[in-house]
Amino acid sequence: MKTLLLIFLFCNVAILWTACTKENPKVCTSSFVDERDGTEYCMTTIGTQVWMADNLQFASDSNAYLNVSSPTTVNAVYGRLYTFSEANQACPNGWHLPTDEEWKTMEIALGMSAVEADGLNDRGTDEGARLKSVENWTSSLNAGVEGTNSSGFNAFPSGEWNPSFGPFFHLGEEASYWTASVSDTTGAAWMRALTYDKSTVKRSYATQKMGFACRCVKD
Repeated sequence: MKTLLLIFLFCNVAILWTACTKENPKVCTSSFVDERDGTEYCMTTIGTQVWMADNLQFASDSNAYLNVSSPTTVNAVYGRLYTFSEANQACPNGWHLPTDEEWKTMEIALGMSAVEADGLNDRGTDEGARLKSVENWTSSLNAGVEGTNSSGFNAFPSGEWNPSFGPFFHLGEEASYWTASVSDTTGAAWMRALTYDKSTVKRSYATQKMGFACRCVKD
C-alpha cells in the first residue's frame, strides 16, 4: 500500500513539473513578420491605432542591448533595449517609433483624460494595469496594480540599460519605452514607464543615452 502511494505521489509531481516547465506557443489574434530577420510580432488595436504587442527584438547595431539575465521563452520575450537614436531607426518597414502625442492618443483611448495625458510622472488610474502583461512582474503589496493586459499591449518588465550604473536595472519591475519626441533643448527625450507597484502610466524624459524597450506603431 505504501509503495502504491509513493508511486502515485511521484507521478503527480512529475505531471506538475512537466506542466510548469512546458513552453506554450505564442498566441496572437493578429500578427506580422519582420522581413529583416523573420521574427513574428503580435499586434493589437487600441482606439484607431495598431501597436506591436511584443517588445522589439531586432539586433540593429551595437546600440541595441540584450540583457543576458532576461528570461526568454516562446511566450515571454523581453526584447532589446535601445538608445534614443537607435530606437528611431529600429522599427520594421511600415511601422515607426510612436511620438509623445501618439502615446497620449493611445492613453486617452484607454480612458485617461486629455488633461491627465498632458501631465508629468504618474498619470491616470488603471491604464498602466491594462497595458501590463499578466505574468512576469514582481509581486506588489499594493492592491489593484497587477497587469490585466485588457488592452492586448502585453507590456513585459524588461527594465532599462543605464551606461552610468551597471548597466542593467529593474528587470521584472519596470517597462520603459522611448517615444520619438525630444523634450527640450537639453537633448532629453520623452519616455513612458510602467512599474510593478502602480497601475498608472509614467510620462517623463531621460537622457538619450539610456537604453529602453521599443514598441512600434503602424504607419
